Amino acid sequence: MKKIFAVFLTAAMLLSLSACGGKEPAQSAGTQSAPASSAIEKAESQTERQPASSAASKATSESEAAYEPDSEETLEQAESGTVSELASNTAALAGGNSQGGAVLFPLEKKFQTKTNTSRQWYCFTTGEEQTYEVFLAPDGQYGDSMVFELYDEAGEKLSSLKTNSNGSVTLEEVQLSPKTTYYAAIQQGGRSNGILTFSVTPTMTEAASSEAASASSESETPEILELKGASAQGGATPFPLEQKVKAEANSSASSSSRCWFTFTTGKETDYEILLAPNGQYDTPIGFHIYNELGEELWGIDSNKDGSVTVSQIRLSPETTYYVTLTKTMYSTGFLTFRISTKSIEGASASEIEQEPEPAEELIFEEPFELNETQIMFVSNKAVFVDEDAAKAALEPVAEIILAHPDHPVLLAGTTATDGEQESCEVLSSQRAEAVKNLLVSAFGVPEEQLLTVGLGFEDDPFPRGKDRDGSGRFVESEAVKNRRVIVMDANDPTAQEILNK
Repeated sequence: MKKIFAVFLTAAMLLSLSACGGKEPAQSAGTQSAPASSAIEKAESQTERQPASSAASKATSESEAAYEPDSEETLEQAESGTVSELASNTAALAGGNSQGGAVLFPLEKKFQTKTNTSRQWYCFTTGEEQTYEVFLAPDGQYGDSMVFELYDEAGEKLSSLKTNSNGSVTLEEVQLSPKTTYYAAIQQGGRSNGILTFSVTPTMTEAASSEAASASSESETPEILELKGASAQGGATPFPLEQKVKAEANSSASSSSRCWFTFTTGKETDYEILLAPNGQYDTPIGFHIYNELGEELWGIDSNKDGSVTVSQIRLSPETTYYVTLTKTMYSTGFLTFRISTKSIEGASASEIEQEPEPAEELIFEEPFELNETQIMFVSNKAVFVDEDAAKAALEPVAEIILAHPDHPVLLAGTTATDGEQESCEVLSSQRAEAVKNLLVSAFGVPEEQLLTVGLGFEDDPFPRGKDRDGSGRFVESEAVKNRRVIVMDANDPTAQEILNK
């Protein structure tokens, strides 16, 4: 009897456990994890971001709040977006890689970004005003211009501005609609990288003026103040009036390589400029004054024998000016200079400001043209068809350049009209570089003596072959005249015009 009872008891326990095992796993799964699709929907709802145009539309009242220079994300952008020390009134900001991902920036603040051949996108929203000033200050790359393009929300290009290749600032006024979001695309021309400081403001800022005023207000200054110049007008080093300043002049071969300083005049209009060179007497040191638009107003060279130069000039009161020091290549020199108030008798402002610089003899009286009849490249490449023939054509050019080591030389590439201007600029720049490399490797021409630029066909200022007939058909026999590299003295007016674009 006991055995029969034990069998029934065991069977009852097994049936009870089987019933529990069928329900318990289902309840556990239901309480421990939700379905995957539900979790994804919840995550998407928590992390959904506004599109750039929606975020930018709030910038009218929240632009300063939208840009937080102390945030972790912005600090990471600052480290990756700049390679130079920032001024106190400038913040580093990296752009987005598309218009939809444009990075918002507030008006009336300067930003610095590292440029390359890819577009970086930014956006801003206007206020009540309709006229705005775009400020562009390039640094680190003068041979190629940087492009600042404005677009509307529909992606239509409204304007395109280029920086000056000599490092001076660009100030342009643009007319914009009030309370409207605009997009800015920044891109480096050619194949190089650079740094651009930019801002968009409804009125002109006085940053340089305030910095110079702050420097001049210091009560204790040494007898001679040693300063280092900046590489571009946008970051010019301020110095006080009435103070002797000692600075090293650039020893680069490029005529466009300069050391930049800035000062602000007082209520007076007449000033005395003292120049005292040191360390290199065989070649002079250039001292030039510019206005805030990058236009040269006046210039003079120090004496080659090391003696002091004293000149007089008339300037506008309470105005910010910029000074550059330039030095002939292969030499090092220092210049002590001072700008102080002085009473000038018997001279008018126009007579002083328009004083001509001494004419400099050019090593190429006329630009020397190397077209396809002298040097032929592989089609659509920067590769010589016959390198020996190219060397033979370049030999007399190399002899002239080597005989004038104190003259920088510009190699300007041009193309026929069989392509888009942008791609033609790149190709013509690469071919100018190929000629430069051959001059250096085959004849020993110093690399730093040679400047290169690609003009494509739209920016070609030289006489061209008519490679399109009246019906627009391409004429190959004329096109060979336009595929060329032009050699000229970098001090030639045409070369200077090209470099300053």
